[in-house]
Amino acid sequence: MRHVGFIGIGAMGKSMVKNLLKNGEEITIYDVNSDVLEEFHSEKVNIANSVSEVGNKSDIVILMLPNSKIVNDVVMGKGGLNESMSSDSMIIDMSSSYALETQKMKALLSSNSIRLIDAPVSGGVPKAKSGELTIMVGGSEEDFKEIHDLLSILGSKISLIGDTGSGHALKAINNYLSAASMYATAEALILAQKLGINSEVAIEAINTSTGKSHSSQFKYPTYVLPREFTSNFSLDLQLKDIVMAKKLATDVHMPMLLGAPLIEIYESAVSLGGEGQDHTEIIKFIEAISHEQLT
Repeated sequence: MRHVGFIGIGAMGKSMVKNLLKNGEEITIYDVNSDVLEEFHSEKVNIANSVSEVGNKSDIVILMLPNSKIVNDVVMGKGGLNESMSSDSMIIDMSSSYALETQKMKALLSSNSIRLIDAPVSGGVPKAKSGELTIMVGGSEEDFKEIHDLLSILGSKISLIGDTGSGHALKAINNYLSAASMYATAEALILAQKLGINSEVAIEAINTSTGKSHSSQFKYPTYVLPREFTSNFSLDLQLKDIVMAKKLATDVHMPMLLGAPLIEIYESAVSLGGEGQDHTEIIKFIEAISHEQLT
């Protein structure tokens, strides 16, 4: 029986681990913040005291971490997975990491015959809880087939995007598009309201017209119009993904003309509203500068 390690028990990781446990997987988990592990003490799960302990016990280790720097520390740092995992084991990085760093890490790990797959997700906490995430995989077809059954516990839409790094690249591109539509919808609804159009009437009409998006169809009715702002994906992380997409474009010498102003918008929103905002609170930025609150 395979043994799965899981590092990064945040809002997403916690739900993903619970789904793996429900499916009967043997799991060892670790997080630098021991408080988030408390609720798993009553579960049939091994709680590790270090990254190396996870690596020693696991055939496959899943990472769900904030960024490439932390991923690099966990994998390549002192006491990292590169030192503790055995030959032909596998790391699945489901974090939102930088694609070109993922490719470099794959080359470094290959010297120890450790395989690296990137498999970032989309769908947020609700889909993590239901096991219906969209998973974008970068890696070989052989490795993809080997882990497909494991990923199918976590997601309902699993696609092999291309070679290692492709999943992370497409995730950044997707979140760039999401950020653009999120802010464009905010401007559109504030403009409509200033022109005397009710926001609920506007969003309903938009959602049967060509301006519809996932933002207008789901995020605004669910989180923004009721002023709930509880998507559990932060504005800071949204900004990080826009910056990452723009950097990818720069690194491959491709003009991304919307990228720079979009970064400035989200940087200004973080500066105005402070850190820790939900990404759906981008509406508050346009409300502040337009002196109009969406109702």
